Amino acid sequence: MFQFSDVTSRSESPTQAYLVRAIWLYWKFQALKDSWQSTAHISSTMQSTILAYDNMCHVDSLKISKKDLPFPAPFNKVWSTITKVIDRLHLRNHKDPRCEQLYNAEDKIPSQFNTMACEQTFVWGSRLKKIVCAMTRLHQFFFLHRSVKRRNKYTVSNKTPVLPKLSAR
Repeated sequence: MFQFSDVTSRSESPTQAYLVRAIWLYWKFQALKDSWQSTAHISSTMQSTILAYDNMCHVDSLKISKKDLPFPAPFNKVWSTITKVIDRLHLRNHKDPRCEQLYNAEDKIPSQFNTMACEQTFVWGSRLKKIVCAMTRLHQFFFLHRSVKRRNKYTVSNKTPVLPKLSAR
């Protein structure tokens, strides 16, 4: 599963969100073709891909999303093949009952899947904002790269999180 959250500080339009995700999906599956995977394997991987996004109902309701993508087969069917969900936190804010029916993560993915991974990562990353702003551009890239590598290593090792200590008062 992959969750795609906003990568900009401003909100993005559904059209912009669709184009970014469609191109990302193409690159993801083109890499399989480049590694000489069969078309059947690529199609199977597309069917097992889950894309979580907080505004999926509006992105998927665009006219452009109803048509095949302008990519060679089987990539032209990627948008209609993948499973699309609204992450668990944002689904409760959707008032349209169709959102619950069509994009409910509870119906489509196991409960242990973390649909809020990107939101949690952005909260973690926002704590570095004031530190990074004081650095040169090259130093920023280096610092963020090392910070992400270290966080990923920590997260994958299944350690219990380091929580703030309670004061004695």
